[in-house]
Amino acid sequence: MFRTAVAIRWKLLVLMAVLGMGVVVAGLGGAAWWVLRCDMRDFVDRAALSPLNTGERYLFACGYVWHSADAGRTWVRGASRGLPVLTRDGFIAVDRQPGTLYLGLLITTQSSAYCWDCAWRFRRPAVYVSTDSGQTWSFAYKFRRGPAHNNGFLGLFTDPGESGSVWALVKNEDEISYYGSRTAGQSFSRICLEYYFVGSGGCEFPIASIQQDLLPQPVTDSGVE
Repeated sequence: MFRTAVAIRWKLLVLMAVLGMGVVVAGLGGAAWWVLRCDMRDFVDRAALSPLNTGERYLFACGYVWHSADAGRTWVRGASRGLPVLTRDGFIAVDRQPGTLYLGLLITTQSSAYCWDCAWRFRRPAVYVSTDSGQTWSFAYKFRRGPAHNNGFLGLFTDPGESGSVWALVKNEDEISYYGSRTAGQSFSRICLEYYFVGSGGCEFPIASIQQDLLPQPVTDSGVE
């Protein structure tokens, strides 16, 4: 009898908790939508051009890969599998090898007995690779972790003349690091380091087209399909 009473009491407590959460979610429905809403047009300035077709562009925003075949006038959303849960946005780059894409994003770190809050205090820039135009992704490389509020990619680029050549611009607090890879993102080497802002130490990527990409680009209105 005692066990039955305890079991019933426990079930009632669980039911009350679930109902309470439902009331809170319903009451904050508008606020929750506001927090979770995402418009891919807010990220169009990160779109990457195909080295083989300047009219073809790719974009990663709101958890999806977007593709445009008309220079960004219209975009079509595609499925993306293999990325961390709740991934929202990142920097995408297009290889000259057809179908090969690179994606730079921030991933969570792990907490431990010595750093119990590391999972939300720190983030780690990482590169993922796709060989089917962004439908599926696989992890390739991760950089040094840094504070969640002051760490991440400033850009990810490819060499239009060399397949497998990837270049990353990464900020970690006051440091701005220039990285290069000729292994399709499987390994990176830092080629230059400067502080505070891009160009402060005279660092440059060895490819003129990438340096041009670091300059502010005009943004045009676009449609979504």
